[in-house]
Amino acid sequence: MAPLNHRFTVIIPTKDRAQFLAHTLKTCAIQEYDNLEIVVSDDGSKDHTREVVEEARRRDGRIRYVSPGAGVGMLEHFEFALQQAKDGYVIALGGDDGLIPHGIRDMNAALNETGQELLAWPAPMYFYANTRMKMAQMVIHTRYGRPHTGLRTIDSDTFLKRQARDLAYVGDIESPMFYVKGVASTRLVEAVRRRSPGGRFYSCPTPDGYSGIVLAGEVKTYAFSGRPFSLHGVSPTSAGVGYLASSESAKRQSEAFFASVAHRPMHSELGSQPYSPLISLMTADYLLTARDLPGWPGARPSLDMRRVLRKSLVELQDGLFAQDRIARELTILHGIARHHGLEDYFRTAIQDTRRNARRPLEGNAFSPKRVYLNADDLGIENVLDAAYFAYYAHSASSAFTGPALLRAIANSVRYKTFSLRRGPAIADAGSADEQGGA
Repeated sequence: MAPLNHRFTVIIPTKDRAQFLAHTLKTCAIQEYDNLEIVVSDDGSKDHTREVVEEARRRDGRIRYVSPGAGVGMLEHFEFALQQAKDGYVIALGGDDGLIPHGIRDMNAALNETGQELLAWPAPMYFYANTRMKMAQMVIHTRYGRPHTGLRTIDSDTFLKRQARDLAYVGDIESPMFYVKGVASTRLVEAVRRRSPGGRFYSCPTPDGYSGIVLAGEVKTYAFSGRPFSLHGVSPTSAGVGYLASSESAKRQSEAFFASVAHRPMHSELGSQPYSPLISLMTADYLLTARDLPGWPGARPSLDMRRVLRKSLVELQDGLFAQDRIARELTILHGIARHHGLEDYFRTAIQDTRRNARRPLEGNAFSPKRVYLNADDLGIENVLDAAYFAYYAHSASSAFTGPALLRAIANSVRYKTFSLRRGPAIADAGSADEQGGA
């Protein structure tokens, strides 16, 4: 049978990211695939987002501008944008992410070869300058220093059980979320909608990782490509960066987001606590919410709430979190512990948890799972440059050898040393009530 020329929709929900969106749209415009539509959904931007999109559309008729109106919030915005996808396959990008050259063509080939409706890949990351640090940075997912390759099939139940154990949807390269690191058939999206309250796809406060959990449960297996087809761009406008930052503007941005999702608490087994940006809690919320969908066929592994609390505290001990942000999360964790009668456990765990001295990793370095590169030294200035670099890096992995590799080893050792330094008790950031009454 002749290969199918699947229809793809790239949805880009965005707000006030015009300077980064211009490069994102260029990564879409270089795709040589015709059966493709790029839908930019604008949540009432006050910058020149619309002008950027209209200029891109004049050059490429596959680009379309839509808007749900002004200020509907992230969750409603993603739901609206997803409704724009026509029958076929859909992938979502943020306004600072990008597609890798030939990405859509190669997605289509992988779907044809595997016969699957869900496909994931290890999306590289590009941090714009002045985001986590002054320099720009590339992060490539690797296996012992070399980029992943090949196609394989993933068992969905195995993936879901691993998520219940590790509580780490972001770091799992096999997560089939169609936000940047995967693509899904609209048939699967509709299957989730039919199970969900109000016919909505998204049922959690944040829309990114939930898609990976809930869609994995709709299929027995899905495909994984070692070669990526898109990449994460991280800019100063990214929500996660805003939460970690300590500036007043970042705090206002975080508070505005918390307020926008205040009506949608986490799952009742998490004490119906307010949304938390801790990866462990978000993963648990996704698993519990998907589990409760009527007739959802996915694995339903039980969650160990002691493990949920411990993993969350490990996240908080990371020096990347501003000290004044920790109190809110401790209050939420205390609420979960109280809900499960684990206050004594939580009190002991929090007293044993201390901050480490870790800071964002700068310069060239590597670990068994990632290679970190100074993007400034490589002349990478935006996500379009990063997309080309990622494409060729997966074709020339021998670049990660020689003297540069030795310098990366030294930098990695220094980074690990700072991670192990003991700082003040994490409990110092919260009140006695936030420490479980300690």
